[in-house]
Amino acid sequence: MHWPRWRRTPLRHFLSIAALCAAAAAQADEIRLANGDRITGRIVSKAGNDLVIDTDYAGRLTLRWDQIASLRTDDTVTVMTRDGELNNDARLDSRNDESLDIDGGESSRNVRPEDIAFINPTPEQSGRGATYRGHANVSASLVRGNSENERIYGDAGFNARARDYAWGLGIKVDRREERGIRTAQQLLVDGNYDRFIDERHFLYARSSFEQDRFKDIRLRTTMGAGYGWQLYDDDRTRLSLRTGLDYVTLDRRVGMDEDYPALGWGVRASRKVFARGAELFHDQDGFLSLSDPDFLTIRTRSGVRLPIAGGMTASAQLNADWERTPAPGRKPTDTTVVLGLGYVW
Repeated sequence: MHWPRWRRTPLRHFLSIAALCAAAAAQADEIRLANGDRITGRIVSKAGNDLVIDTDYAGRLTLRWDQIASLRTDDTVTVMTRDGELNNDARLDSRNDESLDIDGGESSRNVRPEDIAFINPTPEQSGRGATYRGHANVSASLVRGNSENERIYGDAGFNARARDYAWGLGIKVDRREERGIRTAQQLLVDGNYDRFIDERHFLYARSSFEQDRFKDIRLRTTMGAGYGWQLYDDDRTRLSLRTGLDYVTLDRRVGMDEDYPALGWGVRASRKVFARGAELFHDQDGFLSLSDPDFLTIRTRSGVRLPIAGGMTASAQLNADWERTPAPGRKPTDTTVVLGLGYVW
């Protein structure tokens, strides 16, 4: 049968598109669940009982590893088994429900599904390096005319996480003037080092240095150590608690100097919510004197970061510092609401 030329051309286009779609589907990783459902896409990672896969039709999905009957990867992945062996540029293919082939090109091995610890592990998961994260936020205002004031606020944090250790550095600066008169001047620098005993428990050392002219603090120094718990640590949720002993030294501008041992604690929490990855966060540090319970200091920072584009964020946060016994003539609570722009990496 001879079709007119105007009919043959659209048919060729249709067949070409169908062939391309079939080729793309053939190149996708394929997963078969225990209930018989099949999912195609690109495997992103596996850690614990979670397998993450990107799909064209449903976005990013998280599947339970123990509900996967078989899988096949078309592209290469990095596979780490529970015995610590790392297989780079490998492909996975299920022989049956009981075993998986890890094909590394020049070498291959067969393992049980439960022997797969990670797929595409992060540096800290593999024990070969560290993952670095950081953020910086800035808020500023300048008013001239009938009213005159200026303000600049900034905070930044830098963290590293390896399998056996983690460390972090932070800084906060707040400076305000009204009609040429300084009304706020604060600087806070802190740092910590955590040494992990196992996946969930760690020993830590920490220190902080604070100056605040309007709280009559020439320099407050804290140094301490203790024990901590890493309750959650994944792409969506991070939560750690710590408690130990600190030594606080307070050099005042006008009032009496103080120094004392203290019961110290800390909380670091963050949670990504909604589809766009907005992040809620809460940090808290506390110091309760062991010699006089009237000396209690709590510093908190809570808020939300909203991603904009390319690592840029908009942020809203509440900083609240409280002292049970402030310097004479000072109030016990300082609160600051900050709306600003930032960058995360």
